Amino acid sequence: MSLTKTLHPDEKFKAGKLGSNMVKAGVGLFVVMMVISLILGSMHGDSMKRFLYAYVIGWSWIATIPIGMLWLVLLHHLCRGRWTTVVRRICEVMAASIPLVFVAGLGFALPVVFGNKTLYYWTADVAHNELLNPTIVHKLAWLSPGFWFVRYLAYGAIYTAIAFYFWKKSKEQDESGDPKISDTLRRASGPAMILYAFTTVFLSFDVLMSLSPKWYSTIYGVTFWGSGNIGAFAALALIVLWIQRNGRLVHSVTEEHYHDIGKWMFTFTFFWAYTAFSQFMLQWYGNLPEETVWYKYRMFGEWQWVSIAVLVGYWAFPFLFLMSRWTKRIVPALVFFAVWQLVFHWVDLYWTAMPNYDWTTVSHGGQTLVEGPLANQIALHHVGFTPLDVTVWLALVGFLLVGIGRGLTGNLIPVKDPTLGLSLAHEQL
Repeated sequence: MSLTKTLHPDEKFKAGKLGSNMVKAGVGLFVVMMVISLILGSMHGDSMKRFLYAYVIGWSWIATIPIGMLWLVLLHHLCRGRWTTVVRRICEVMAASIPLVFVAGLGFALPVVFGNKTLYYWTADVAHNELLNPTIVHKLAWLSPGFWFVRYLAYGAIYTAIAFYFWKKSKEQDESGDPKISDTLRRASGPAMILYAFTTVFLSFDVLMSLSPKWYSTIYGVTFWGSGNIGAFAALALIVLWIQRNGRLVHSVTEEHYHDIGKWMFTFTFFWAYTAFSQFMLQWYGNLPEETVWYKYRMFGEWQWVSIAVLVGYWAFPFLFLMSRWTKRIVPALVFFAVWQLVFHWVDLYWTAMPNYDWTTVSHGGQTLVEGPLANQIALHHVGFTPLDVTVWLALVGFLLVGIGRGLTGNLIPVKDPTLGLSLAHEQL
């Protein structure tokens, strides 16, 4: 077994028109799906609220892909990774789509800051009624639209700064071949990873967890990150395969590298299930109403069937098959599970966010007041799935493709990285 290899003399590692083709496909998908979404939204009784909920779910899906790939880039440098070198440039490009993804997020962030009160309950005037909602009054300083929006911009800026720094230095090494750049990035990866962790946790709290402002959980951010990384590695597998099908990196990326991508998919499938169950177990045996309320509306009524679908489709089924060595090494099988997990990653986000859609109204002091999500009779909370939920998601997928395609220029592989030879010769033990 060779410990190191050089690039195959016939290897094509320049992006060429791949990036522009992806941008065109992304623009087309976004325009078509968004037009359909606007038409469907106009036919919905509560079009703005439904559109915003679908938008938050779709945006969270596209955000987790580059955020997960940024984590892999940081981990690669932090641990002096080897197998990842041949796909690291693709990961860097995916991570570099973050600024455009956060621009797409303005589609729900701007309505919030400019006064829309249908998405987040804490923006509604009734949320400030101390007698009615004593459990969230002390959170309203944090959950104020202006401060929330500033934090949203800060998260995007932090991710962007980290992603572009590592991408820029990596491309500089392509030109200079200076091995000291690898050492510089390794030293920077430690502090960057800590900053990344805090940013990801607070982003999950602000965008998704605050849809249920009366609910408490300290593990939610970790579960969100684990779920997102399932989607991120699944997307990486599909993009690498698409690049190879277009005649690039056909000699550099082998079944050994696909195997490792599949192992990470399997790892985070298990990790997500572990953290999700840990949250459920701790809250259920604690039996505190402010914690168990989140599960009560998902375990009973219409949402119980979605809960079962998430449990079986997002964990049990892929977990069983991804344990096999051959499922991860046979590319068509890996592609099937990559697509499967990307779909169920969206289902998981839908299951997380959409039960908060129905806000209960109550009579209080002779007035009709909004009690907010996860309140009153479980039978009044419906799944209410509509095609708008999917079309908005697909439109935002197009936006993500534009962001990734814009970065697919030049080298698709870090050609002068000191560990490239080891990565090209990588074989499973």
